[in-house]
Amino acid sequence: MASLTDPETRPNAPVSERRTLKKARLLEQIAAAAGELFQARGYMEVTMEQIAAAAEVSKRTLYKYFPVKEAILAHLLEGELARDLASHPGFQLDLDAPFRANVSALLVESAGWCERHPDYLLPYIRYKFASFEPNAETDGKGDLVQTWSLLIAAAQQRGELDPSQPAERLAIYFHYLYLGALMRWITDRRLDLKQEFTAVVRLFVDGARAPGRR
Repeated sequence: MASLTDPETRPNAPVSERRTLKKARLLEQIAAAAGELFQARGYMEVTMEQIAAAAEVSKRTLYKYFPVKEAILAHLLEGELARDLASHPGFQLDLDAPFRANVSALLVESAGWCERHPDYLLPYIRYKFASFEPNAETDGKGDLVQTWSLLIAAAQQRGELDPSQPAERLAIYFHYLYLGALMRWITDRRLDLKQEFTAVVRLFVDGARAPGRR
C-alpha cells in the first residue's frame, strides 16, 4: 500500500517526481516477472515476449526500457546485489576506514553473492562490457560504481589515493577491473574468486610496477 509520503498519493508532488516513481515501479515489476521466469525455465529459454506477458506490459513498453534481455538481467542482478549488501549484518560501509580494507570487505561479500548466481554472470558481464556507458554508470542510482566512487573520493581526501584524477573516472576503471576478475572466474572455475578480487585491489592501489622500481 502506498504511504502518505508516496509521491503518487500526494496531490502536490511534482509531476517529474511522480513519473520517476512510476517508472521505477514499472522497472521493478518487469524485473520481478523476468526473475521468476529465469528461475522456472532457465535464462536461455526465456524470451522477451514471455517476459512482457508475465509482467503484463506491452512489448513496446518492454523494449522502451529494456532493449535486450540482458538489460533486464543486469537490472535484476544489480538491484539484488545492492539489496543483499545493504541488508547484510556483517557489512557496513565505513567511509572513514582505509580504502583497501573497505573495498576488500565489500568484495568478499560480492564474491559470496556471485558464487550463488553463477549461471547469470556470463551473459551479464558480456552485456556490461558490450554496453560500456561511463556516464550512465555514475548517475547516482546507488549501484556498485556509485559505491566505488564514494570510497575512492573518501580515500583521496585522506591522501591514500591520487586526488588528481576524478573519483568518478577511477571508479569506472576499478569497476572494469572487477568485471574482468569475474570474467576470469566464470571461464575458469578452478580459480578462487576472493583471490581474484584481492589481486584487483592490489593492482588498483599499488599498480603493476615491479617492486623496487620507479
